[in-house]
Amino acid sequence: MAKVVVVTDSTAYIPENFLKELDIQVIPLHVVWGDKVYKDNVDLKSDDFYPMLKTAKELPTTSQPSPQEFMDLYKAILDKGSKVVSIHISSGISGTINSANQAKEMLNSKDIAIVDSKSSGMALGFIAMVIARMAKKNASFEECVTVAEKAAQNVGVYFMVNTLEYLHKGGRIGGASALLGSALDLKPILYFDEEGKIGSYDKVRTKKKAIRRIIDISEEKIGTQKPIHFCILQVEAEEDAQFVKSELENHYQNGEIEEIMIAGLSPVIGTHTGPGVIAISYLVGF
Repeated sequence: MAKVVVVTDSTAYIPENFLKELDIQVIPLHVVWGDKVYKDNVDLKSDDFYPMLKTAKELPTTSQPSPQEFMDLYKAILDKGSKVVSIHISSGISGTINSANQAKEMLNSKDIAIVDSKSSGMALGFIAMVIARMAKKNASFEECVTVAEKAAQNVGVYFMVNTLEYLHKGGRIGGASALLGSALDLKPILYFDEEGKIGSYDKVRTKKKAIRRIIDISEEKIGTQKPIHFCILQVEAEEDAQFVKSELENHYQNGEIEEIMIAGLSPVIGTHTGPGVIAISYLVGF
């Protein structure tokens, strides 16, 4: 039986040790800053990016990998006799899935499956990890695709941004809203909706209340579903992330949480959120 190789993208934030252990291939998205194009978290690392972002007069933009980049990666895998399950950032906020589909069409291969996670971050990352673990146990290509598509329906991401400044600079909200939000210290709570688009779930005054709110929302949405894979995503908010992790661990009984971790946000997503963001991402039932 042909080996199944999982491909994902740089917005998944899967820790390096898991990438190596599970042989997950990562294709980077791009950060475009002035006349320079960086490969996300390859040419431009988070430690360098966020200090630059705070002082930038002009914000960077982001773009998906090209079909050619996908073709090169897919072909290298197919040439070894393996099959590809390619799981990516939501088509609701990125053209990455579109590039992947174009590459599949150009290669004219039935041994490539493209799965839209309808999310990003470790909600996406956990799907990739589950399928890669299946592949290591010699699950078939068809089994991997079926589970990946089902898992994509069992994820959630709820997050708060520390400031409306980057949403405003990126053209997501008007200047009056940004000014009012800053004056009232409003913290918007955002999420990925059923279509994989980012929507506004709530607005809470003060950061402390917003962090408590995303914990409560996540616990409410998960309900009795288990096991749970949790990741708290953060940018320059390590202490807050540790608090969220502790609260989640205290809420659930032993065995209900399959794994829980803290990870950072790479430049591509950080361009739109800015520093200080806290997110809870999860996958349930797998």
